[in-house]
Amino acid sequence: MLRHLLLLLLTLFQDNYVRYGALLGALAGFWSPEILQGEAATNAIIFGFIGWGVGAYLANNKAEKTLYKQKKKFRVFQGGR
Repeated sequence: MLRHLLLLLLTLFQDNYVRYGALLGALAGFWSPEILQGEAATNAIIFGFIGWGVGAYLANNKAEKTLYKQKKKFRVFQGGR
Protein backbone atom coordinates (compact mmCIF):
# COMPACT_ATOMS: atom_id res chain seq x y z
CA MET A 1 0.00 0.00 0.00
CA LEU A 2 2.79 2.41 0.89
CA ARG A 3 4.55 1.54 -2.36
CA HIS A 4 1.46 2.49 -4.38
CA LEU A 5 1.10 5.76 -2.47
CA LEU A 6 4.73 6.68 -3.15
CA LEU A 7 4.33 5.77 -6.80
CA LEU A 8 1.26 8.01 -7.03
CA LEU A 9 3.10 10.90 -5.38
CA LEU A 10 6.11 10.55 -7.65
CA THR A 11 3.84 10.41 -10.70
CA LEU A 12 1.91 13.48 -9.67
CA PHE A 13 4.98 15.54 -8.79
CA GLN A 14 7.46 14.46 -11.45
CA ASP A 15 7.87 17.92 -12.98
CA ASN A 16 9.56 20.91 -11.33
CA TYR A 17 6.75 23.29 -12.27
CA VAL A 18 4.23 21.01 -10.60
CA ARG A 19 6.35 20.60 -7.48
CA TYR A 20 6.94 24.32 -7.05
CA GLY A 21 3.32 25.19 -7.83
CA ALA A 22 1.98 22.74 -5.25
CA LEU A 23 4.52 23.86 -2.65
CA LEU A 24 3.81 27.56 -3.16
CA GLY A 25 0.07 26.92 -3.12
CA ALA A 26 0.30 24.97 0.13
CA LEU A 27 2.41 27.71 1.72
CA ALA A 28 -0.09 30.34 0.58
CA GLY A 29 -2.86 28.26 2.16
CA PHE A 30 -1.05 28.14 5.50
CA TRP A 31 -0.33 31.86 5.54
CA SER A 32 -3.74 33.13 4.50
CA PRO A 33 -6.55 31.31 6.32
CA GLU A 34 -8.85 34.35 6.13
CA ILE A 35 -9.29 34.02 2.34
CA LEU A 36 -11.51 30.94 2.44
CA GLN A 37 -12.72 31.36 6.05
CA GLY A 38 -11.48 27.93 7.06
CA GLU A 39 -8.71 26.11 8.81
CA ALA A 40 -5.10 26.47 7.74
CA ALA A 41 -4.75 22.76 6.89
CA THR A 42 -7.84 22.77 4.70
CA ASN A 43 -6.73 25.92 2.93
CA ALA A 44 -3.27 24.44 2.39
CA ILE A 45 -4.79 21.42 0.64
CA ILE A 46 -7.05 23.60 -1.51
CA PHE A 47 -4.33 26.05 -2.48
CA GLY A 48 -1.87 23.20 -3.00
CA PHE A 49 -4.26 21.62 -5.47
CA ILE A 50 -4.71 24.95 -7.26
CA GLY A 51 -0.93 25.39 -7.39
CA TRP A 52 -0.57 21.85 -8.70
CA GLY A 53 -2.96 22.67 -11.53
CA VAL A 54 -1.14 25.87 -12.42
CA GLY A 55 2.19 24.02 -12.40
CA ALA A 56 0.78 21.26 -14.61
CA TYR A 57 -0.53 23.88 -17.04
CA LEU A 58 2.84 25.64 -17.20
CA ALA A 59 4.69 22.35 -17.69
CA ASN A 60 2.33 21.33 -20.49
CA ASN A 61 2.59 24.74 -22.12
CA LYS A 62 6.39 24.59 -22.05
CA ALA A 63 6.38 21.04 -23.46
CA GLU A 64 4.20 22.11 -26.38
CA LYS A 65 6.50 25.00 -27.23
CA THR A 66 9.62 22.83 -27.24
CA LEU A 67 8.10 20.40 -29.75
CA TYR A 68 7.96 23.11 -32.39
CA LYS A 69 11.62 24.02 -31.91
CA GLN A 70 12.74 20.46 -32.58
CA LYS A 71 11.11 20.16 -36.00
CA LYS A 72 13.35 19.65 -38.98
CA LYS A 73 13.84 22.54 -41.33
CA PHE A 74 11.71 22.66 -44.45
CA ARG A 75 13.64 21.58 -47.53
CA VAL A 76 12.48 22.20 -51.07
CA PHE A 77 12.80 19.27 -53.49
CA GLN A 78 14.35 20.57 -56.70
CA GLY A 79 13.97 17.48 -58.81
CA GLY A 80 16.61 15.13 -60.14
CA ARG A 81 17.89 11.98 -58.50
